[in-house]
Amino acid sequence: MEFVSLEPIIESIYRNEGYAHELDWGDAVSWAGEALGLMGAPSLYIEKVTGNNLMTPNVTIADYRGPLPVDFVMIMPGGVRSSTNKEVYEEATDAFFKAPNTTDEAPHNKTGRRVYQIKDKYIYIEDATETLELAYKAFKIDDRGFPMIPDLERVKECIRAFITFRTDHRLWRKKKLDRIIYEESKQEKDWYMGSAQNALKLMSPEKREIWTRQWTRMIQPIAAHDYSYAYVGNREDLNIGSEDTY
Repeated sequence: MEFVSLEPIIESIYRNEGYAHELDWGDAVSWAGEALGLMGAPSLYIEKVTGNNLMTPNVTIADYRGPLPVDFVMIMPGGVRSSTNKEVYEEATDAFFKAPNTTDEAPHNKTGRRVYQIKDKYIYIEDATETLELAYKAFKIDDRGFPMIPDLERVKECIRAFITFRTDHRLWRKKKLDRIIYEESKQEKDWYMGSAQNALKLMSPEKREIWTRQWTRMIQPIAAHDYSYAYVGNREDLNIGSEDTY
């Protein structure tokens, strides 16, 4: 199964639908993930370690928590350790453990062990500050941080139609779009969803998983070089280039 970047699909919607002032790239990425989940898209996970690439640096803990990598799916066994002394953290299994909050308040229950807990898009530990190395399963992203999707024409058309429908629905609710156009958009979305699902039924069952687990919202500036790549490491603005696809 070949994969392609989501970026040209979003750009095609800009060109064809005239959403230059309405379409939010972050929403588009999120809706694409929703569409893939609904059609039962296959995921091809890879194993990664933070700190080896500018797009996925080690996790900086501040106020007891740090943001997970943008392509994060799940931690591998023994996959959390301090980047300084290499001490390994265990997953918190104590029923009394509560992830500390972000207001400089110390944890209510100290376990006596180095433990971590993952909640939402953050990893929590019982140290106020630390730098962690993570070994984890990741979904594929391109060299600008966009998620990679199956290179099947019906799947790509389904994602385009789904993003268009979501955008049209928002415009219709704001009374900025005629209902007839909105209904046409909905019908097109439904047709392509069925078509994409049929295409994916041809794949082996072991490769079929829901791809919405950690579909990160990433807003991508088109002309990243204009900013001299000044926002390296920013979770919501990954305007970084590299030679390889990760």
